Amino acid sequence: MNRYIVAAALFCAATIFSIDTRAQATTDTVKKISVKVTNLHCNNDMPTIKKRLLNQEGIDKVEFTDIAGETSVFTIVYHSSVTDQDRIEKYIETTPGCDAQDETPYRVKRSRKKSAQ
Repeated sequence: MNRYIVAAALFCAATIFSIDTRAQATTDTVKKISVKVTNLHCNNDMPTIKKRLLNQEGIDKVEFTDIAGETSVFTIVYHSSVTDQDRIEKYIETTPGCDAQDETPYRVKRSRKKSAQ
């Protein structure tokens, strides 16, 4: 009788693990966002931010445009099950400056939401 109990417990555990694995696989999507970053002063700022982002779990790819008026647009590809846009923006804004490691000069320019009238 104990063999039946053990077999039933193993079957239940295997079923639960199988369901959990399928649920995780369906909730992860690869997303691509564009983030406008301001307060850039030299050509080393963008690679500094890119390196920081690529060191974060869940971020696969980072590209950026040239500086235009202290601003660059970063295109970021990431996994939604691991990170999200808010975290990515926080990573950017907490990246130390390439010249002064004790400063965090970079800012994400967020679009203003239109109020309903």
